[in-house]
Amino acid sequence: MLYGDGTQTRDFTHVDDIVRGLELAATHELDGVYNPGTGESYEFNTVVEMLNDELGTDIDPEYVENPIPESVYVSDTCADAEKMADATRWEPKISFSEGLRRVCRAYEDGP
Repeated sequence: MLYGDGTQTRDFTHVDDIVRGLELAATHELDGVYNPGTGESYEFNTVVEMLNDELGTDIDPEYVENPIPESVYVSDTCADAEKMADATRWEPKISFSEGLRRVCRAYEDGP
């Protein structure tokens, strides 16, 4: 299910990149707010299409009304990792499409 029409966006960063960023933050003894991310955002509808392509499926999302009031719902997010990169030289190494492939591998042989 997708809230609304699926056009909201998010910056999807692979967990391995986040863990590496946390390790660097600890090593550099960072204090404050840092935002590791890819700096690229994808619509939820696009994510569904990419999942279908990767898994060889043709599943249409079910759209439902968003229970979160529009006044507080954040429709679009995209990380700005510049502060993290400046402090640690961190940058994402796993693209969204590669991360998606890695996640989908667990489903290649079916349940």
